[in-house]
Amino acid sequence: MHNGQSISVQLPDGRTATFADMQSYGEILQQFIREQEQALPAVQDVSRHNEIIDYLQLLADAYNQQLRVFKAEESRRQRMFQLSLMRFVGG
Repeated sequence: MHNGQSISVQLPDGRTATFADMQSYGEILQQFIREQEQALPAVQDVSRHNEIIDYLQLLADAYNQQLRVFKAEESRRQRMFQLSLMRFVGG
């Protein structure tokens, strides 16, 4: 970013991440975005300002994509658990 900051935390893989992983990264990302947005008024170069906004949007989009993957995988795991439970109870 304009002040040398960047996120050094690896984006969680929605297929294998835990709820805690997703929540923790989301909190870190939100804090980082807030800090960068607060610093944006000091950026005088319009091109750099737009680059920062694009970067923040890219980070948010990447996280949201992995969050969708996580939710789909969690739903799949729950269905598999329910099926296993039904087989166990029924048989």
